[in-house]
Order: sequence, then C-alpha cells, then structure tokens
Amino acid sequence: MKVHIIGNGVAGVTAARWIREHDPDCGIEVYAREPYHYYYRVRLPEVVAGELEVGDIVANPPDWYEFHRINVHLSTPVASVDAGEKKLALEDGSSIAYETLLVASGADPFIPPVGGVDKAGVFALRTADDAIAIRDRAKQSRRAVVVGGGLLGLEAARGLMASGTEVHVLETAPRLLPRQLDERGAHVLATEIEKLGIRLHIGVQMSGVTGDGEATGVALDDGTEVPGELVLFSTGVRCATGLLEGSGVEVNRGVVVDCDMKTNVPDVYAAGDVAEYEERVWGIIPVALAQADSAAKTITGDTSEKVCAVTPHNTLRITGIDVFSAGTVTCEAEGCREYVEEDVAGCLYRKVLVRGGKPIGAIVIGSRKGVRQLAQMIEHGVDVRKWGDAIARDDFDYAGVLKAAA
Repeated sequence: MKVHIIGNGVAGVTAARWIREHDPDCGIEVYAREPYHYYYRVRLPEVVAGELEVGDIVANPPDWYEFHRINVHLSTPVASVDAGEKKLALEDGSSIAYETLLVASGADPFIPPVGGVDKAGVFALRTADDAIAIRDRAKQSRRAVVVGGGLLGLEAARGLMASGTEVHVLETAPRLLPRQLDERGAHVLATEIEKLGIRLHIGVQMSGVTGDGEATGVALDDGTEVPGELVLFSTGVRCATGLLEGSGVEVNRGVVVDCDMKTNVPDVYAAGDVAEYEERVWGIIPVALAQADSAAKTITGDTSEKVCAVTPHNTLRITGIDVFSAGTVTCEAEGCREYVEEDVAGCLYRKVLVRGGKPIGAIVIGSRKGVRQLAQMIEHGVDVRKWGDAIARDDFDYAGVLKAAA
C-alpha cells in the first residue's frame, strides 16, 4: 500500500509517523508547499522577534524522515485533486497517481475585505517566510499595528515589541481572547500586556489601511488613525480546500469527515485544520493530533478505539504570561457554578466551572500548577462535589484527586 499526504504540518507529519508505526511496509509520500520540513508554527513570533531562526523551530532533522522512510517533497504544492481518476495535479504541471490520499493541507490566513490591504507593509503571519518578511519590515518600521487580539496576534505583538517596534493591537471584540477567556480573565491578561508597553485598543472597528502605496497605519470607523508602518492581520484562518474544487469531495467550511476521518469519496481522508467533523472546524493542535491518529488507524486497518472528539484546551505562554483554557469558559447552562480565585495585582486568575458535580471548563492565568491534570479531570468528568470552592485554589491537589478517581 502507498499513502499520499497533502501537507506537512502537525496533522500530516503525525499521521505519516503513525502510519509507519502501524504498517512497516507502507509507502508514504508527503507533498509540502513550503521549502521547510515540519516546524512549530506557534513559535513563528519568536522568529519575528529575531530570537530564533527558522531552523531552530523545525521539529525533526532530515534524517528522521529517512529513518522512518517518509518521503517528503518540499516546495511541491498540489494544485488540484482528481478523485475520479485518483490523481494529484502538481503546480509544476506534472501529475501523480495515488492509491490512498490524506488531505492535511491546513488553513490559509484570512484578511478582511477592507481597503488598502494590498499596500507594502501589510502582512499576515502563517508561514516561516511570512515571519522572515515581517522581521525584515520591522527593522525599518518605528511602529506596528496588529489587527486581531487572538493567540497568534498577541504573540506576534510581543515578537514585534521585542524587535524594538512600538506596537498597537486592535481587537473588535469587547475583550481579548473571547473564545478562550471570560471578561475577568481577559482583564487580568490585558493588565499585564499593557504593563509590557503593548497598547491595546479593544472593541474598535477598522475601515482600512492608510498610506499611499506604503502602509502608514490603520483607519478606524470613528475617524481616528492608529499609526504604523507595519500592519499585521491576525484575523483568523480559512480551511485550505481550494485544491479540492471539482474533485467531488464534500466541502462545507472544511473537508467533511466522519470519526474515521473518511470523506464522502472512497480512499480520500482528511485531518487537521482542513477537516470538519460534526459541523465544526477546531483549528487547534490537540484535535489535529487526535484526527491524525484516527486517520492513521483507519488507513492501516487498525480497529482499536478512535478519539472522535476532544475537550478543546490550550496551554500557552502569551507575551510571557501562562494562559490555560479548557472546555466551557462561561456559565450559560442551568445548574452551572463558577469557582474563582483572583489576584489581579499578582497576575493570577483561576476559574473552574462545574455542572452536575463535574468540571466542564476552566481558565488559569499566571500559573501552570495542575493545568494538565485539570484538563484530564474535565476530559474524564471526575466528580468534584466534595471539594467545593477549594477546586479553584492555586494549591489544590488536582493530581491527587485525579489519581483517587482512576
């Protein structure tokens, strides 16, 4: 058997590794758009800052692929898929026949349709080459505007500030990280970010990029302008499904898959940021890993249990501040209770949400204590009724409770 994989990100490379573990004789061909082997995309802001080079964030050396007999075709983007003929058309005009196909093409940055986005000095950060170009522009820019106060936007802002640039962050939502944090947690984080010298503009709407050919800033709907010779859009991504147009593979927001990562077309699978399962595209690493595992098992005929859904969680370090978020972050369902410990001055915020005696979500800012165990407690629905509000204390023994419940 031979498997062709489109994309060498976390889902594609992880699936390739696990396919090799399940099937020592399977041929594995990976097609990569970029000239680099799989690297840690979340560390691109460190490249922007000049703290690391691209080679420093590459996950595996070339001989790792040789050892696992995974043949990676760098700088070889796939233009289209012909599922009927079972062929891949490459952008260089050649075509490749496939037997089994895994689409792990990831996502492309989304830039809103506002005026001036084609000006010099306007960027999105998705690839290593993007990071290099932004770093080079920052060297000749006194000020930068980051549009989008999400995870990547805030880290990019830190990277730009580390390069010596004055940085403004614009966020249209009424708080930072609206999907990961509640209002109080966002306030704690914003307070610390502003202490670093990053200027936050929350709840604002932009109308376009200003400047004549070269970016000079961002115009807001209220008529004011936020100055910046570098404008970085961090306004989300869209599934990279264009190569499947006309292929017959079902696409909604992403490539529609079932728990086995099968599409509606035989021998075509999808995983990672490009995949849509139960009408949802997650776009986070834990889900990409779970989907890579499911795809590898299905492709190799492994009948062991597959993980179809995971509790969404992120453990990050944003502008030097530890931030953990898992599951539900605001109580909306009847019977939900919130337990909170907060110290704004000390940059500490811990909230655990409980419903039916079981934790359903949590936010932890300024600490890493117990977050891995807390995520497992949410995942497995551990009963915490006897602990009451102690569950939100920074010194709570999450590991002990998890061990006792095992």
